[in-house]
Amino acid sequence: MSHNLEHQKVHTRMVKEVLKAVARANNHPYQSVFTDFIAGHPSCTVCFWETFHKMYPDSPYEYVTFCHTCRRFDLYETEAEMKADIESGGDFQPRPLKRLFTANQCWTSFLDAGGLRDIEVEAVTKMLACGTRILGVKVTSVNLSAPHVRYVTNSCGSRACPSCGKKATDLWIATQLNRLPDCDWVHLVFTLPDTLWPVFESNRWLLNDVCRLAVENLLYAARKRGLEPGIFCAIHTYGRRLNWHPHVHVSVTCGGLNKHGHWKKLSFLKDAMRSRWMWNMRQLLLKAWSEGLAMPESLSHITTESQWRSLVLKAGGKYWHVYMSKKTAGGRNTARYLGRYLKKPPIAASRLAHYNGGASLSFRYLDHKTGETATETLTQRELVARLKQHIPEKFFKMVRYFGFLANRVCGEKLPQVYRALGMDKPEPVAKVCYAQMVKQFLSRDPFECVLCGGRMVYRRAIAGLNVSGLKKNARDISLLRYMPA
Repeated sequence: MSHNLEHQKVHTRMVKEVLKAVARANNHPYQSVFTDFIAGHPSCTVCFWETFHKMYPDSPYEYVTFCHTCRRFDLYETEAEMKADIESGGDFQPRPLKRLFTANQCWTSFLDAGGLRDIEVEAVTKMLACGTRILGVKVTSVNLSAPHVRYVTNSCGSRACPSCGKKATDLWIATQLNRLPDCDWVHLVFTLPDTLWPVFESNRWLLNDVCRLAVENLLYAARKRGLEPGIFCAIHTYGRRLNWHPHVHVSVTCGGLNKHGHWKKLSFLKDAMRSRWMWNMRQLLLKAWSEGLAMPESLSHITTESQWRSLVLKAGGKYWHVYMSKKTAGGRNTARYLGRYLKKPPIAASRLAHYNGGASLSFRYLDHKTGETATETLTQRELVARLKQHIPEKFFKMVRYFGFLANRVCGEKLPQVYRALGMDKPEPVAKVCYAQMVKQFLSRDPFECVLCGGRMVYRRAIAGLNVSGLKKNARDISLLRYMPA
């Protein structure tokens, strides 16, 4: 049976108490006894179990393992139980998305079939190589002659990687929570009729204009009153079932700065925004025909401009939705909601932790139509296909800022907003480093030597593959066969 985190904590506490008792009884430093024990020193092991059964006479445990990653111990009653837990990998499955892509050579079959976008090959290969020597290594030690050396593998920074995306997401959310003005906000969602969804998948360059067209009417309404609001918006290309469903999330302040630097309240009309959004998007799509529009398979019957024009002007009708929330105090809730999947894949790693390498898997989602939780069951290949389609093009900006939050003017305008609202200017958000994240996750200092307790420092770096090298070796990496020199 696999032990959960609570069991591991109890077992770790028991083992450490015994090791401390062994150290006291033999007049040895605790760190020395700890190191000998995890190294499997015979005399230390015998002494440990003798002391263990004296301290815990009713305990049935006879076997122990140590995880170097999470620095925790597991105790077992039988050798068979211990071996079964080791072979299963326990409850903790590191990088479950990597397992989803590599199990049954799934991603390899996509590479062999061809037809992938360059960014899909690059992003997924980076994700598979993340945390391995393929991307390079940093070497640390206490001194040049120290027997213990720590190798820190480089991360990939890919948008397909949930591990790297977690750090980028947390930093983005912290930055927004720190700088967004403390005023009322409204959250809006701009959607398209499903007939047109495939058009944006086949012509991703159209997504560049979607945010601008969504906020145009908001800026127009504000500037008619001589006000400049703050707006940030994000493009989501997926629905809750991970299907292709492009839509835009927008958050806007319920007020703005006038030319005198005073804050004035502002409201918006939902029907006017919907009409303008529908007109703007139709004009964009009509113009796209002359710019080399690629027609998706579902619309392959559209062969002339007149047919295209008829489809665009008639498509959807009432399905050009604009959803508007009630006013909320501050934009923090929206920032947290949007930030979850802006820098990482659209499904959390925790929702894949149960995947054991089988041909299919299920996940739960909230069905908006029924308001209840539903279950979606997909084959492994179907889920990988759904995930890869949401990898954005290289250098594509998922988040856009307008009004006084626009990058060009925010340095000048935001201090004026803080003064108008009576707020103190916030301090910049400090970036979280590798050591801080490890301490938070594993409760230990990664640069403390396990032998002497000294401070380990950077010594040298071993270069890994660059982007072209990753693409060249993408198939070997997908098979987990690539061995760096």
